[in-house]
Amino acid sequence: MSGLLPFLQVQGPGGEEFTVELKKDHLTIGRFAAFNDIGLEPDPQQLITRKAHCSIERQLESWVVVDNGSVNRTFIERARQMEIVSGRVPLQEGDTIKVLGLLTEEGDPLYWELTFRDPQQTNRVVSGPGVGTLEYDWIQARLLRIKGSHSEEVRLRPQEHKLIRYMEQRNRANGNVPVMCTYDELINAVWGDEIGHTESEINHLVYGLRQKTEIEPRSPQFLQTVQGLGYRLDTNPQPG
Repeated sequence: MSGLLPFLQVQGPGGEEFTVELKKDHLTIGRFAAFNDIGLEPDPQQLITRKAHCSIERQLESWVVVDNGSVNRTFIERARQMEIVSGRVPLQEGDTIKVLGLLTEEGDPLYWELTFRDPQQTNRVVSGPGVGTLEYDWIQARLLRIKGSHSEEVRLRPQEHKLIRYMEQRNRANGNVPVMCTYDELINAVWGDEIGHTESEINHLVYGLRQKTEIEPRSPQFLQTVQGLGYRLDTNPQPG
């Protein structure tokens, strides 16, 4: 290790130990190393999501952990207090991300523990005002962009509408916490049983939506890329 980059000290329920430097701005954590940047293997009881159970993301000069709608959730332990990860949770030196890895015969949970270490003591940056929020009106089937007391409708083409509607529904089913939606999910949501549709078509739809919703489409806040896997809709992004 370089000794300069933030890293995760990983310990598994079976005594596994390894270290991962945070060399990229986005790293996925899941069951298999073949499908994720960090694989939590073995997982004999299949308690961990195969692809992107959760992710670690750089946010300006800080890092956050995000649960991607996993069945068994992601937890964070700080100062001996353990909580469910909801939304985008900023990481502090010594925080431990915990993912359920094993249930004993007595029913006791054993966790994978990923402790965040930052040799340079990354500081959070206080940013300017937020970008506003998006709100999907299910009764009127409209997407609204809201900033302060001002709201305006975002006009959507039918395929864009299907995409947003599906992603907002997934968030709602997850307690309004943003969920990572895979390319396969989104293709099925937009085109159903039609065959021959590709990831590039989803990318094209997202590009158009970003032009309509984002202040700076090249640095999207609402429609966030989960590299190589899909997208996440965050209707209430936090500054920074």
